[in-house]
Amino acid sequence: MTTMTQKPNQPIDLDQAELRLQQWRKSHDTSAKVAAAHRKVLLERVSQSMAFENQPVSTDRLKTLTAAPKAKAS
Repeated sequence: MTTMTQKPNQPIDLDQAELRLQQWRKSHDTSAKVAAAHRKVLLERVSQSMAFENQPVSTDRLKTLTAAPKAKAS
């Protein structure tokens, strides 16, 4: 899916925004899909924030750090 680009001081194309919203809603029609999309974006934003704070970490490393520990069979 393409991202919307907007030049500074230019009005938003409401028809394009509405079309993209409808496409997003169609492809994210379950709560599991919405949650997965938010998780993906959240990890990217945390990675960007940490790089900004001069503590870079990759998205893959964040996934490892935030993964729920698996229970060991005894």
